[in-house]
Amino acid sequence: MLIRTAVYFLAAFLLLPDEGQWLPTQVREMDWDALQKRGMQLTRDEFWHPERGGILSATVQISGCTGSFVSAEGLMMTNHHCGFGAISGLSTVQQNHLENGFAAATRADELPAKGMEVQVLKRIDDVTSLFHEAQAQAKGDLERHQVTEELKQKLIREGNAKEPNVTCSIASFLEGREYHLYTRTRLTDVRLVYAPPRSIGEFGGETDNWEWPRHTGDFTFFRAYCAPDGTPRGYDKDNVPFRPQHWLKFSAEGVKEGDLAIVMGYPGNTQRYRTSAGVAVRLGWFYPRREAVLTAVLDVLGTFAASSPERELAVAATIKSLANVQKNARGMIFGMSRNGTVDRKLREEAEFATWLAADPARTKAHGDVLKEMLAHEEAEAALMPRDFQAGFVFGQLAGLVPLLASTLDACEAALRSKDGTVPPATIAALGNKAIDRDIDALQRPVLAILLGEALGGSDSDRLAGTEVLGGADGAAAADDLLVRTRLKDAATRQELFRGGLERLKASEDPMVQLALGLARERMDWRNRVNERQGRMLELGRRWIGAQQEFRGRSFYPDANSTLRVSFASVKGYSPRDGVFNTPKTSVAGLLHKETGAEPFANPKALLAAAPDRKASRFVDAGLGDVPVCFLIDGDTTGGNSGSPVVNGKGEVIGLNFDRVFEAVAGDFGWNPDRSRNICVDARYILWVMDAVMPAPALLKELGH
Repeated sequence: MLIRTAVYFLAAFLLLPDEGQWLPTQVREMDWDALQKRGMQLTRDEFWHPERGGILSATVQISGCTGSFVSAEGLMMTNHHCGFGAISGLSTVQQNHLENGFAAATRADELPAKGMEVQVLKRIDDVTSLFHEAQAQAKGDLERHQVTEELKQKLIREGNAKEPNVTCSIASFLEGREYHLYTRTRLTDVRLVYAPPRSIGEFGGETDNWEWPRHTGDFTFFRAYCAPDGTPRGYDKDNVPFRPQHWLKFSAEGVKEGDLAIVMGYPGNTQRYRTSAGVAVRLGWFYPRREAVLTAVLDVLGTFAASSPERELAVAATIKSLANVQKNARGMIFGMSRNGTVDRKLREEAEFATWLAADPARTKAHGDVLKEMLAHEEAEAALMPRDFQAGFVFGQLAGLVPLLASTLDACEAALRSKDGTVPPATIAALGNKAIDRDIDALQRPVLAILLGEALGGSDSDRLAGTEVLGGADGAAAADDLLVRTRLKDAATRQELFRGGLERLKASEDPMVQLALGLARERMDWRNRVNERQGRMLELGRRWIGAQQEFRGRSFYPDANSTLRVSFASVKGYSPRDGVFNTPKTSVAGLLHKETGAEPFANPKALLAAAPDRKASRFVDAGLGDVPVCFLIDGDTTGGNSGSPVVNGKGEVIGLNFDRVFEAVAGDFGWNPDRSRNICVDARYILWVMDAVMPAPALLKELGH
């Protein structure tokens, strides 16, 4: 992997605690002597070399999460919750791998995991100059965004065409101060090898989610396959295990408090450099609204799931995903309030203004950049209620109401079409029987929530199309809409949309009128987002430049789903006065939580194995028991799920899967006292595969 040293990324010295999500190039610039004093035993080149890779290169992206190769035979480890959808998709009521677990006795028994995809980093190229040259020609914010996106797509097309079996992407750093082209090998033949029962992989459920102490065995194993000549291809019975250049060894030595713990992964998104205005509106409006809407939706999904085993399995992955976002919103509110994030931002801005005014050269270089940033984020805040409805309520959540979602998508397709026609593929999709499924049991109550959100705001925030709604509240509006619409019939839907935009405009069907208005709102919302992004390519770039100079220390870019490294220590914390959480849990604590009922019901096999566990080779000497989870003060976020946690030798000591509740707001700022992430101990993984749901061949492959 070749990349020049980044122009704008300052050298990363270990002068601070364990804050920072560092790029591979920055890691090579670190004070290696200081790292060695903390326990690093690898050389720079063994950890990561720009051409030869290193143990960091064993880290992969796997369907939105992080994973890692842990054998020469393409074996990969990630979180159970990352593989949840795939495991659920491989399950039936009669053969429920999600509930009962799965262990392939031989390679032939490994199950193709449809939809799972692994991306292995192959090369990084700096393409900054190309973007800056193109952006310099733009005449406004929207055009700046458009030329940026067009260049991204051009470079991606060219990169994909240059060599077979790769997928390319462009990543922007520091509000467009740097652009990198990532080339990855794409592996689509991914097979399930081992998944513990859900009662291990999800022990504690949503009750324990984001909490400590934790006793969740959140791990699973997949294997990547390829053609016999080593080239990637889709599932084929003649495929062979993929052989990675680098993989990680499992350690059975364990961890103790203070040990070096290195997190390698693909963190998704942080917002460390927002202003006080941007943070305040998220704390005061966005996260409370998101939490309220998701709570209502999850109540409906829970009732639906409880009505039959088939329905429970059908919505299990959706419930898990939305519940995680819901509790994340609660954690953001709690954490930002507890950490005084808005006040901290205000103090930083006051210090920045004083620093700027103290030197005429600084004032000349950076001008009114703070005032401009505050004005930009205040303008965004004023439109947040409309953006929330258009992007979240009638965007992400609309998929739970297929009748509305399919109509919305088809209306938007007609509006975007030059001649107003609806593409044949979209018309064909309108005939899908799933659109008419569970209208009363699921679609109607969710629709009531979405329409209630549309009706509940101020008149100035009402979206186009909602004027057709009848009834005083969301439930009445949903009932009225479903009574009056004719679109519950597939043939009627398809016949109507074949007539194109003019036919839709003439339609008196309230579902069509609502969808046309909402489709226009979604298009307007996307344009607003694009224009803001274009503005940030100019204003944000100046803001980041000023922040780098002001902070005067090592400076890392916000997370953006690119490969990063966090250096941490095994460490407990105090969540509140008079309480201190030690950094390790054990099987004894797991058994103490046992109630015999979900989400605290261990599988019978674990309860049977537990009495003999202290004779296991995986016992922690300090605990006198098999360890389950441990805490570290790593700098992580969403996307780090499944990140391998390694010691100074580069050996796996654990698997990152969560943060504590007090650290959820870490996306807006790392806190040395409360930023803690939760890892399942490698020894618990090995003990489960040894004593609970035995997988002797897999243990041997892992070197144990």
